[in-house]
Amino acid sequence: MRDSYDVQVCPACGQENPDGFRLCGMCGASLAAAPARTAEERKIVSVLFTDLVGFTGRAEGLDPEDVRATLSPYYARLREQIEQRGGTVEKFIGDAVMAVFGAPVAHEDDAERAVRTALAIREAIRELNERHPELELQIRTAVNTGEAVVALGARPSEGEGIASGDVVNTAARLQTAAPVDGILVGEATYRATRHVIDYREAPPVEAKGKALPITVWEAVAAHSRFGIDVDQRSATPLVGRERELGFLTEAFTRCRTSRPRSS
Repeated sequence: MRDSYDVQVCPACGQENPDGFRLCGMCGASLAAAPARTAEERKIVSVLFTDLVGFTGRAEGLDPEDVRATLSPYYARLREQIEQRGGTVEKFIGDAVMAVFGAPVAHEDDAERAVRTALAIREAIRELNERHPELELQIRTAVNTGEAVVALGARPSEGEGIASGDVVNTAARLQTAAPVDGILVGEATYRATRHVIDYREAPPVEAKGKALPITVWEAVAAHSRFGIDVDQRSATPLVGRERELGFLTEAFTRCRTSRPRSS
């Protein structure tokens, strides 16, 4: 038997209602438990957008099954390259894809992972065209890095978005401005990856909703394959280690000049 003092508080007007009421007696709002608010946090992410060039016009004259047969290997290649480098496919929108690097799992080199993925996708599309010349697929791609509001626990497979904010909108704008089979990146992405990616200058992008043109660069190639870039030079000079360095030099000299002793 329920406690006679159990009440439900209306989420709309704050009125207390007897337990068991479905609607608020004051304002008529539903007293059903409100869904828990999705936890969010701010993160620096890299957003990748890529889209097929001119495919909408081609698809108009194709049978739906032919469209699916064309897009299926394309989707598979994109997902493979994105997930292989730690990215998350947030959504497929027609023949476009949006991926996020840095959420839900963050890495120190998410910007690099995103650009390397863009380069790998371009190469994968070339290989796909070589195997199936009738496809004639071409793409435009962009990568942009910045702060986003990230929904913790989001389920992209069920249509739930991961990241939102200007970084996402800007990535979409850059993608539409990219040259055919080209990859444009924003300034933050360029600064984070210029030591491992070769770039060439590109004209600023006039984007809708932006007061000033967006400074961009076009990614050309990676310095080496992902995961094997090793800088052999020390980035930090030795300071105040003359005594220790002298010991090492002396020991090295003795090793070079002394004769091995027989036991």
